[in-house]
Amino acid sequence: MSQPPPAGLPVRAATPPTAAVSLPRRAAAKADGTPAAGYAALLGALAIMWGSSYLFIKIGVATLPPLSLVVLRAAVGLACLLTMHVLTRVPFPRDRRTHGHLAVLATVNLVLPFWLISWAEQRIDSGLAGLLQSSGPFFTLLIAAAFIHDERITRGRLAGIGLGFAGIVLLSSEDLVDLGNPLGADRLVGELAVVLGSLCYAIGNTYARRHLRTTRPLVLATGQVGWSVVIVAALALVIDGGIALPPVPEAALAIGWLGVVGTGLAYVAFFRLLGGWGPTRASLVSYLLPVVAVVLGVVILGERIDALVAAGAALIVAGVWTVNRRG
Repeated sequence: MSQPPPAGLPVRAATPPTAAVSLPRRAAAKADGTPAAGYAALLGALAIMWGSSYLFIKIGVATLPPLSLVVLRAAVGLACLLTMHVLTRVPFPRDRRTHGHLAVLATVNLVLPFWLISWAEQRIDSGLAGLLQSSGPFFTLLIAAAFIHDERITRGRLAGIGLGFAGIVLLSSEDLVDLGNPLGADRLVGELAVVLGSLCYAIGNTYARRHLRTTRPLVLATGQVGWSVVIVAALALVIDGGIALPPVPEAALAIGWLGVVGTGLAYVAFFRLLGGWGPTRASLVSYLLPVVAVVLGVVILGERIDALVAAGAALIVAGVWTVNRRG
């Protein structure tokens, strides 16, 4: 995930799973009292927290099976979220219906995309994964328009979707041409896995808006992460024969960062930003995530960025901007 926010923010939020409630911006800002500069700094910090997840996924899967990385990072994140529950005294839901929805949401919104993206980063660069996952809002808009009455596809939004998918094709064009080569085919499958992860986030976003719209954000986040630990642990036992522990310090660092920073602290930052600045401004983090992912991949891992990658990224960002325009 990469590490996106909890599901349910309006479709304009480009990071896949988001929060189920949104406070009126002016009222929240009045009650909060945080200056605009403070929210801008929080936005930047959040972009680093989530954007760096691609780097640490890449580091983690170098020595850990993807499922083990996912379950361990989710377990650390769950511990952070449970601590927040204790501190804030937010009650857990007791009804089976809500827990059923949370289990479904965990599968679509965390288990599948986390697994797909971690698996993909064994084959492609972390920066490319960050760019491809920014396709999330295009899928979200298409799915939400079909299932949610207050979302519609205008000509402008359709143009934005077209730009975004043109960017995805451009980013994958070298591997499409090199499909006959096993390495090119393997990379293309990895790229498609990230895009499929974005589709899962879009489905989760829409599902949360239909079935968990009134659920508190912290409950939504903790419920999803909690169920994901159970589901992924079971998958790891069946598919991999168990859960592997980090064999090197770098893997342990990746798990700690993804769990504590990318899940626990990032959720706190996102909820504060959502309540004080509103969902539209909070969604600006979506534009920053791929930038952080690409820069960290180049600087720390020595990944390559060429004209083709830059052009594909520009098309995707232009598509996201066009989709997010009013009207």
